Amino acid sequence: MAYQSWEDIAKEQAIAARLLKNHIQLNRVNHAYIFEGDKGTKKGEIAHFFAKTLLCKNLDDNLNPCNECNNCQRINKDIHPNIITIKPDGKFIKKEQVQDLIEEYSKTALEDSPRINIIYQADKFNLSSANSLLKTMEEPGDDIYQILITENYNSLIPTIKSRAESIHFKELDRSLIRDELKKLNIKSSYANPVSQYTSNLDAAKIIATDEDMIEIIDLVIAIYNALLADKESAVITFLEKNKQVLSDNDKAKFFLELMIIFQKDILQFKLNNKDMCFINQQQTINKLASKIDIKLAEKTLKNMLELSIRLKYNINLKLAFNKLLMNLERGYKHATHSSRDSI
Repeated sequence: MAYQSWEDIAKEQAIAARLLKNHIQLNRVNHAYIFEGDKGTKKGEIAHFFAKTLLCKNLDDNLNPCNECNNCQRINKDIHPNIITIKPDGKFIKKEQVQDLIEEYSKTALEDSPRINIIYQADKFNLSSANSLLKTMEEPGDDIYQILITENYNSLIPTIKSRAESIHFKELDRSLIRDELKKLNIKSSYANPVSQYTSNLDAAKIIATDEDMIEIIDLVIAIYNALLADKESAVITFLEKNKQVLSDNDKAKFFLELMIIFQKDILQFKLNNKDMCFINQQQTINKLASKIDIKLAEKTLKNMLELSIRLKYNINLKLAFNKLLMNLERGYKHATHSSRDSI
């Protein structure tokens, strides 16, 4: 959903909202910006809102676009001739794309208003296209503005970074993501772990409404509960319900990350920090925390984190997870420590 006001943006990206709004208010808008930050931080949406603010003829007292004038209406429909977007053509942004942009800006503007180009994945320039872009940054022309969007700021060449003002977009607050999921009637038992897994709101919405992903969350909860039951096995629970986990690497990564988050909850409980992700599993977490000492809790978490690194390589997922769960079961079911042991 498109932003309607700077106030809406400030709820998610307070620093970016303040800087950009001040630049407009003080009539000090730079000719080139770099919007950099992780995926899902709304860089593209805010770039379009910023462009709309520069083009709107009827800004309100808070510098919000009216959404009713001809410029706003065309921007909302992505048909405004003064906004040009560039995305990689294949793996790279090619020299020809930048040359087309230069040629377009060499012409007399069809409309008497600022011209703005928004470049997505700006780290994908090759050397020749980057050098061509530099020419547009050195002599941008009157009322011509550039917004470069990237998730890999360090991949930009220094000369491009030196000619633009960089604005960092922070990860979205996890509580914002959780609250947005709850608005979709996602139960807190699912909204909490999903919001901890990703800071990308769009991705969070997809995960939280995916039945396969929900089954994986339920599996993680079932595995940890099996660690408390004498006649149940975490390994067998996994073997019976691992179809979704082993179907692709993304789901395997999701499964392991949730196992890690649950284990962190146990460790946090032992450290007397009751701020947990799996809030509906407090009783289970409490009982598991009472069975092991700090060192074992930390060692278990370390093993999980090491496995998450190995997932990047071609490993036998079933074998790796079975080994992890056997060690987990051995640690919890045969632990001799109790809640009376010192922390």
